[in-house]
Amino acid sequence: MDRRRRQRGVLLVAAIVLLVVVSALVAAIAFVTATSGSSATDNLRSGQALYAAESGLEFEQRCLAQNVDWYRSTTDPVTTGPCPTAPITQNIGQGAYTAQTTLPATKLRRNVDNAANVVCVYTIARFPTAGPFLALQLDDDLTSGGEYVTYTGTTASSPACNNLPAFTGVARGQTIGGVVSGASTHTRGDRAYPVTTLAVANLPNSNSAPTSFQIVAHSKFLDMGTLDIEGEEILYTGATVSGGNLVLTGVRRCQNLTICAAHNVGVPVTPILVDGTFPDLEAEISSTGGVSGATRVERKLVQR
Repeated sequence: MDRRRRQRGVLLVAAIVLLVVVSALVAAIAFVTATSGSSATDNLRSGQALYAAESGLEFEQRCLAQNVDWYRSTTDPVTTGPCPTAPITQNIGQGAYTAQTTLPATKLRRNVDNAANVVCVYTIARFPTAGPFLALQLDDDLTSGGEYVTYTGTTASSPACNNLPAFTGVARGQTIGGVVSGASTHTRGDRAYPVTTLAVANLPNSNSAPTSFQIVAHSKFLDMGTLDIEGEEILYTGATVSGGNLVLTGVRRCQNLTICAAHNVGVPVTPILVDGTFPDLEAEISSTGGVSGATRVERKLVQR
């Protein structure tokens, strides 16, 4: 009798253990199923957000194709022209995108003679009004009429420019980082580039860029784009601000058949394009796609 009771007790304990194990397995399967369903939904939304962001890029490229003289925009990021005001937000599919185009330079709106102390331009947007120095490069090539000028301020309405935007307090024919320029005349439509300088670590005469390649931070420079340093064009795919400098990543040197050269700290740096060859214009498109809380950001550099 006692033996049969002991057997029943063992079987009861085994049944309880088996029940606990089965319950745990059921709970685990339910958790995995729920998690898999959630992960699949998240992946789907992330993919949809990516497609929405890419749609924003395509929309902005279409806008730029309808207005090919980009640097005549009176705003930056671009909010004028054949397309709706940017940053433009549009619904698409299950979500939406917000896209905009940012420019690295502007153009002269009036001729500039040798004695001018005001430079009339299409826009002063994103050009700094304070910093280590405030400088522009007028025209593409320093060897054929281009020059560096410094300025002390900007205005959205200059009487000398028929109440249009201008750089004021301009000093002509400046030398920056040992690179000399002379005052010259410039015609309406010539480009006006922002100027900064190489910040740390001399760039060697090599097609490889050091990891410490940095320029002095400047609000007009793009998050990705092409730089000109003493005639060498350098492409970069990313940039972050650190300690007052713009740290460039994804760097590729000697672009557009230009020659790699050594560059010293302090030499001037401009966005494209000192040597006067292709591309004429450059812009950065950024687009953020969103679907039900999932967000993806896409950027693209476009040239013409």
